[in-house]
Amino acid sequence: MKRNSIFRVKKNQANSLKDKSYVVISLVLATAISALTPKIALTQTDSITLGEASNYAIFGLKDGTVIINSATQVNGNIGYGENVESLTNQKIGENNDWSGTAYIHSSSNFNYTDKNFIPSNGIIDDGSFDNELQQANSDAIASSAQIAGLAPNHVLGALGDDDNLILNSKGNLNVISLTSLSYNYDTLELVGDSDDYFIFNITGDFDCSGCEIELTGVSPEHVLFNFPNQSTININKSDTIFRGTILAPSSDVLYHNPAVFEGAIVAKNINVHSDFNLTYMGFEPLSSQTPPSIKTSPSIIYAD
Repeated sequence: MKRNSIFRVKKNQANSLKDKSYVVISLVLATAISALTPKIALTQTDSITLGEASNYAIFGLKDGTVIINSATQVNGNIGYGENVESLTNQKIGENNDWSGTAYIHSSSNFNYTDKNFIPSNGIIDDGSFDNELQQANSDAIASSAQIAGLAPNHVLGALGDDDNLILNSKGNLNVISLTSLSYNYDTLELVGDSDDYFIFNITGDFDCSGCEIELTGVSPEHVLFNFPNQSTININKSDTIFRGTILAPSSDVLYHNPAVFEGAIVAKNINVHSDFNLTYMGFEPLSSQTPPSIKTSPSIIYAD
């Protein structure tokens, strides 16, 4: 198989894939230095960081909404930005299922009762943390715009049912462009090393229903889904396994059911409910000084 190619196997073409179609994307560089494209050289990008926004498992941006109801478990801080509305009574922590702190901007319209909203480390809503929350808001917006401007290693377009993906890292920084994703019990596998990053720029909507973000050798702290436009992001069904940070400064995020979620949600409007789980694994900064690595692993196909 040629490197840097797309290989499709339809359901009726390969019994070895057990009636699933797989799109295998080889994101592999040739060994010759001359084959390197300047689009992926880290020395040509600024540092990639979410700044203050990376400190939260859930962060609602200025003038947005945050609704939190009935969590199975949340591990991490939750931030309510300037003028955020939370009119529905927030219910989380009453069963000792929230390990973290609630940071609430003094201008927020926030509704809760003491018995139903119980972060293990308490609530800060007296204005003493307003500057940090405002900085987190600014950092999230600036980071999303910066990341949206990164040149992609690969442009995949729209992904739908049966477009199961295996992405092999081609270096420290892998930037993938998508117009939309609609997965219903499909798998996205990211293969790389512990120092590799996968960044997805998604211009449209995102639906992950029973899907799995599978990481092989890659850390959830190095996976980012960036939505620079007004998108609708839906994560649901208890079979879902989602790993990575959602960065969506202008978008709506709906997440429900007791799925596995390792990462963070930073968005304009957030609605999480129905026994949702969230383990904070925030996006780690990527330094522009990190030298690019070159991978020469072959393309692979995994049968279910």
